[in-house]
Amino acid sequence: MKIAIIGATSYDSMEYHLNESFNYTGHSSQIFDVPNGNVMDFNIFMNVTNDIEQYHPDLIIVVYRTVHPEFVIRMRKKGYTIIQINPDALITFGIQQQLFVSEYDVYFTKDPYIKHFMESNLKLNVKLYSEAFNKRIHIKPDVNKLEYEKAFDMDVITYGTMYPYRSRMLRMIADQGIDLTLFGNTNVPFYDQLLDQYHSGYYITGESKAKILYGAKIVFNNLHYAEIESVNKRFYETNGSGAFQLSDYRPILKDLLPIDPELVSFHSIDEAIEKIKHYLQHPEERITIAQKIYDHFISNYTYDHLTKYILDSI
Repeated sequence: MKIAIIGATSYDSMEYHLNESFNYTGHSSQIFDVPNGNVMDFNIFMNVTNDIEQYHPDLIIVVYRTVHPEFVIRMRKKGYTIIQINPDALITFGIQQQLFVSEYDVYFTKDPYIKHFMESNLKLNVKLYSEAFNKRIHIKPDVNKLEYEKAFDMDVITYGTMYPYRSRMLRMIADQGIDLTLFGNTNVPFYDQLLDQYHSGYYITGESKAKILYGAKIVFNNLHYAEIESVNKRFYETNGSGAFQLSDYRPILKDLLPIDPELVSFHSIDEAIEKIKHYLQHPEERITIAQKIYDHFISNYTYDHLTKYILDSI
């Protein structure tokens, strides 16, 4: 199948991994980005429209949420199948909400809450999907984890954008005297500069990210509060790298994990700190858990599983 993906070409993005997986599994896929990311200026977007028409795909996958509705109308009138895959939480729909105006053939969302209101209130064709990790890029190191942890010497790490909600929880962990290492973007409003002393100064991606995750004793994943009934891509990348993860509890964990989710999740920052202290003192227990989860994720949640599911669903 010939597939056009509308989205970012940046390394380690969802679009990058979808494209890599489609091509690896025998399809022909290409990413079409928008100049300057200005997807709401239809005059600029016409250039992309023309490029896609020349490419003449069997399927158009839109990952950007702010694509001009006129583009979707034109592509469908020309007979193209066009779907939208939303990798983010509820908060990212934006004030213009053009996603709800655009008549995609299928909408894919990871959040059952979003699926419910898009189906029941907007009468849109919506399917649930699970995010994924790329087993050819997020590669679990083939070495003893305990020895690897000794080499990296990091008790608790997290990565991503250090927005205030995340930063405040991290400060409470650090205030307990827990060794903390941070990776990611600090260029956000109201960033807590007291966290600078814990920041590595690096933004991690791809295979090097997988190595760091695996080398940490615990990966702390406090989900954005707008992840109503879903989890983030870090959840899949971390488990797919063979790392041990503690994340916010969501009911969907019962469906995603092969173990009792209460073992690897928390309902409050106090419980998170309690479990961090416990697992730092019980390395064999967390390593056994991490291996069991990894085995499950490599069998169920790679991008190759996701791309097959997408094609089977349309």
